Amino acid sequence: MRRRRFGNAPAGSGVVTMSDVASRAGVSAQTVSRVIGRPEMVTEETRKRVHDAIRELNYIPNEAARNLASNSSRVVAVIIPTLSSSAFSAQVKATIDTLEMRGISVVIGNSEYSAVREEQIIQTLLERRPMGFILTGLHHTPRAMDLLRQSGVPVVETWDTDTAPLDCAAGFSNIAAGHDVGSLLAARGSRRIAFVGGAAHQDSRANGRFIGLSKALEEADLPPPLRIELVLPMSTQDGISGLDQVLQKAPMTDAIFFSADSLALAALLECNRRGLRVPEQLAICGFGDFDLASLVTPALTTVKIQPDVMGRTSAELLLARLDGDDKPASVVLQHQLIRRGSA
Repeated sequence: MRRRRFGNAPAGSGVVTMSDVASRAGVSAQTVSRVIGRPEMVTEETRKRVHDAIRELNYIPNEAARNLASNSSRVVAVIIPTLSSSAFSAQVKATIDTLEMRGISVVIGNSEYSAVREEQIIQTLLERRPMGFILTGLHHTPRAMDLLRQSGVPVVETWDTDTAPLDCAAGFSNIAAGHDVGSLLAARGSRRIAFVGGAAHQDSRANGRFIGLSKALEEADLPPPLRIELVLPMSTQDGISGLDQVLQKAPMTDAIFFSADSLALAALLECNRRGLRVPEQLAICGFGDFDLASLVTPALTTVKIQPDVMGRTSAELLLARLDGDDKPASVVLQHQLIRRGSA
C-alpha cells in the first residue's frame, strides 16, 4: 500500500511534496502554490488539474512552512462578543462563506463583552500571523489598538459606524437606530420612557442606541429616559429583571426600549403573564428582529438589521485591503424600524 506523505519533506522520506503535485499535474511548483494560496490567479482548467493531483497523491500543504515564508497565514481572525447570539452567528457564517471562496480560513475569538479579554485574544492571535482582523464595535483598549496598528494587518470593525474606525468599518449607526425608536415612541403618545440594555462601559453599541433615544426625546420635549444598565453577558431572564427594575423605579413608565430582542421578548411574555396590557399600558420595542419577534402576541416592534450582509461586506472590505486598496470606504448599512403590535 502506498504510504501517505505529508508536507514538503524530501521525496525519499515518503512525504508527498509540492513538486510531486506539480509533476503529476504538469505545471510548475509555483502554479501549485498559487492554486492553494491565490486560486483566483489561476485558470479554472489549471486549478482542476492541480486539485485532481492533490487528491490522487493525498497531498497535505505545509501551512506552517508557508506562513514562515510569507510572514502571514491564510487565516483571518474574527472576534465577537458572544457565541450564543444568532445575529453574530449569521454574521460569522457570511464572513466564512465569503473568505472561503478565496481559500482563506477563519479563526473565531469570543470576548464575552470584555475589552480586556478582547485585547488578550488579539495578542494571542497576532502570534499566528493572521492576514487581518474583523472586530465587533469601534471601542477597544488603547493597548489593543496599539497592537493592531503596529501589526500592519488590515482591520475591519463591525456593528457600529458612529465614530471613525481604526481602518475601515461595515456596520450601521446605533445612534440613528435609537433616534428612530425614540421618535416612534414619542409620536405614539408615550411620555415616560425607559431604556434597558447592557452597561455603557461594556456595550458601546447599546450606549449608542441610548444616546439616539435620548436625543429624540429631547427633540420632542419629553423627559430623559430612565436607564437600566445590565451586566453582560446577559441572559433572557435579564429582560424580566430589567422590566422589574423599571417598574420599581418609575411605576408610571409607559414605554420601554430594550437594546436586544431577547430582552424585549422575555419582558413582553412576562407582561402577558401578569396581565399587564401591551401596548395599552406599556409599549415595548426591541432590537434585532429575531425570528420570534413576529410570532409573539402582540408582535414585537423592533429594529431590523442585516448581520449576514454585514458579515459579507466586512469580508469584502478586508479582501479589498489585501488586494492592495489602501483605504476602502467604510460601508454604512441601513437599519429598518419595524412597527408591530407591541408599540
